Amino acid sequence: MPQPTWASAFAAGAVLGVSGRTLHRWRSAGLLKPGRHWRRKFPAPNSPILYDLEAVDALMRELAARNPDAIELVAAADQGSAQRSRRVLAA
Repeated sequence: MPQPTWASAFAAGAVLGVSGRTLHRWRSAGLLKPGRHWRRKFPAPNSPILYDLEAVDALMRELAARNPDAIELVAAADQGSAQRSRRVLAA
């Protein structure tokens, strides 16, 4: 298996053809998974985010092949489970 190529949001956006803000939105929506698609440069909460270019590109190709409605359903389901998890943790 090839080593992942990690890049900053700006550099990843330039290579992948999307903005750093789009990568952030995808991360917030749960489309990009921590450890697989992105990680922090250092183990600190304010550390810059690095993206695995190959993994994100593969996800983009997979999502482009799907029906747009299916993508929104996946994102909504992921957000719903994240919200339920937050409620459980807050209780």
